[in-house]
Amino acid sequence: VKRDITIADDSAMSMSVTLWGERAKQEDKAFEGNPVVGLKGVIVKEWNGGRAGSLSEGGSLVFALAIPEAKRVQQWWSQGGSTQSLTALTVMGGGGGARATNAKTLDLTELRQISEQVTQGSELYNVVCRLGLVQLQKKGELQPLTYIACQEIREGRGLPCNRRVDSSGFCPACNRVGKSGARFNIRCRFGDAKDNLWLTTFHEAAERVLGMKAEEAQSIEQGEGGREALEAAVIAKYFDQPLQLTVRAKYETYNGEARTNVSCVDNRPVTFGQHGRAMLKEVLDHMGAQSRKQL
Repeated sequence: VKRDITIADDSAMSMSVTLWGERAKQEDKAFEGNPVVGLKGVIVKEWNGGRAGSLSEGGSLVFALAIPEAKRVQQWWSQGGSTQSLTALTVMGGGGGARATNAKTLDLTELRQISEQVTQGSELYNVVCRLGLVQLQKKGELQPLTYIACQEIREGRGLPCNRRVDSSGFCPACNRVGKSGARFNIRCRFGDAKDNLWLTTFHEAAERVLGMKAEEAQSIEQGEGGREALEAAVIAKYFDQPLQLTVRAKYETYNGEARTNVSCVDNRPVTFGQHGRAMLKEVLDHMGAQSRKQL
């Protein structure tokens, strides 16, 4: 069992930290309201161009700290830090993600065009859009939305394996039966005013898009309502709210064929004030460009 939390301090930087075991099982209300916490024994790794933390087994997570540093962070948060734009140190692709703060913001048409120009490595982009559809069937057959993945920590990485396990729980990468858990891997069609685009949406991003944990989705599907109840819960999220996606365009070779794989690695609800200011700037820039043309 794991839980990913995002921590930030008065440096206006944030980082994702993974909690494991009993710490991850704490009730959600313990994390509500952006509490000040103290972490000890966090292993920080360089990964995918960013940094991510993992709380070690011998580490500690403490709430309601009565130390000067905690008071300083609480004061910063209450006096404007909660609305401040944060620089995310974590940029996790493939199995998870955090916002690429410095990535270029595009619309879906621009994203479609520019992603085709990626010929090496990978690029990150931000786009504001809405969820329009989740691929529930493929060629007339039901499409699984979750799978069971190995959650054993990989030696030297401090991160879970996340490889698919078989029906007995055996992981071919770790060569043993160990801890496992449900994970999302879904295809979503996102839309904006100009275009629609299908994107593979990985676990953490998918949980935010659908507003539920993978374990919850499995529980719904295995419950009395079955697959129909799960699909109803998914469909209820269509066009629910605007989202800011972080999209990765990665040039790779698959079965001997070179291609650009475009996937959603993170998303979060749009901050309306910030997005409104960005749109206003676009309008003013456009008006300025038109004025210069007329001179």
